[in-house]
Amino acid sequence: MVGQNLKHYRIDASLGQGGMGVVYRAQDLKLQRPVAIKLLAPQLVQDAERRKRFFQEARAAARITHPAIAQIYDVDEVDGTIFIAMELVEGSTVRDLIRRRELDLLGSMDIAIQVAEGLARAHEAGIVHRDIKPANVIVTRDGQAKILDFGLAKLVDPGQPGGGDAGLSMLSTVTQTQIGTLMGTAAYMSPEQVKGLPVDFRSDLFSLGVTLFEMTTWELPFQRSTMMETLHAVAFDETPSIHNVRPNLPLELQQIISRCLRKRPEDRYPDARTLIQDLRALRRDTESGKASTFSLRQRVIEAFRQLPRLAPRQYGWAAGAVAALGLILYLILTNVSLGGVIGFSVVALLVYRHVRNRPQRMMEQFVRKTRHVPEVRLIAVQDRRITVVVDRPVGQLYGRINAQLSACNRKLFFGEPMSVTIRHDLTAPDTCELLTSTGVHYVRDDVAATAVNEVKQS
Repeated sequence: MVGQNLKHYRIDASLGQGGMGVVYRAQDLKLQRPVAIKLLAPQLVQDAERRKRFFQEARAAARITHPAIAQIYDVDEVDGTIFIAMELVEGSTVRDLIRRRELDLLGSMDIAIQVAEGLARAHEAGIVHRDIKPANVIVTRDGQAKILDFGLAKLVDPGQPGGGDAGLSMLSTVTQTQIGTLMGTAAYMSPEQVKGLPVDFRSDLFSLGVTLFEMTTWELPFQRSTMMETLHAVAFDETPSIHNVRPNLPLELQQIISRCLRKRPEDRYPDARTLIQDLRALRRDTESGKASTFSLRQRVIEAFRQLPRLAPRQYGWAAGAVAALGLILYLILTNVSLGGVIGFSVVALLVYRHVRNRPQRMMEQFVRKTRHVPEVRLIAVQDRRITVVVDRPVGQLYGRINAQLSACNRKLFFGEPMSVTIRHDLTAPDTCELLTSTGVHYVRDDVAATAVNEVKQS
């Protein structure tokens, strides 16, 4: 096929092959632009009614325009070969990013938000994707997520209207090509797809929930050893908690994923827009260093819990501040003439303290916000040099940590700026040595437990 023309498209190179067909890089000779050409496997459209439904849905999908959707340019048939010409998206699939462990928590939420925005646009146009999974989402070099294969998934979706009694026996009605495609899709299918029931937009939200679960934990919630077991787990098994895999992830993320993965469609998010609102709120809270909102009572309790951790000099300043405020109140109530002078002196002293201790507060603010990043294992400080130990080298993670440091340095009034060293290659002995040194400000629970066990074994 390479080197041949298909209508006004010149086929230049093969990009890959899957259960749906073969994908080529091509050149649109009319508009002089690169495109992707997907030639559909003949087995998928050999039935006349199925072929008709495909053309109807693919042409409807072609009318959808959104930054998070790979645009369909053309759908046609030439000499018995059905093809789709679509936007050529350069980048990595989310499946590849997961395999290479290149996604951090915020990056995963960014992708989920963009995919949800694309789905919202499609759902409003009456189009259901039916096959949302990491292999069908590409992230471009500039970070834009693109959903692929709108209009195609219905070709291998056994869940057709009126199939309420199909159940798991649906596999007996599909072709071998469809089964091959389903094997890579089963773990992302919704319960209604597995049961052969009619599907709507809430099926896409379930699949997006599975994808978000995998992006943040690197595991699939319903994956089993065989496809039949996987399909059964999707339809009937309880959804596991993300905290069973990664205990340090935000509670709000668990709540979002859990709602997406409810077995009954009516128990899930009512639409993609509502899901987007929750994801954006969680992203803001995560980036700002607060995973939850605390009541006043919780804040007071937390403040008292922190009292034993205060350094001696901090106790002195706290006591001094309370004494100064009491003295000012006494002078005001007793109308002592020196009250104004003393009050001014106390205020000046407090201002001086505020300015003098600002570097320490900025360092503590950096630690407080950075410790909420799930991939951060340990934070140690010596003078104004900060060491952050992370699980793995992720470009997005490095950028966010350095951006947080820059924001803190901009608030310093004087002195040398803080610097940060990010480490991901510490051995177990190196970690234990760092833990025993002075200046450790944060240790993730699992890191501390591992270090204790290694010390006991040694």
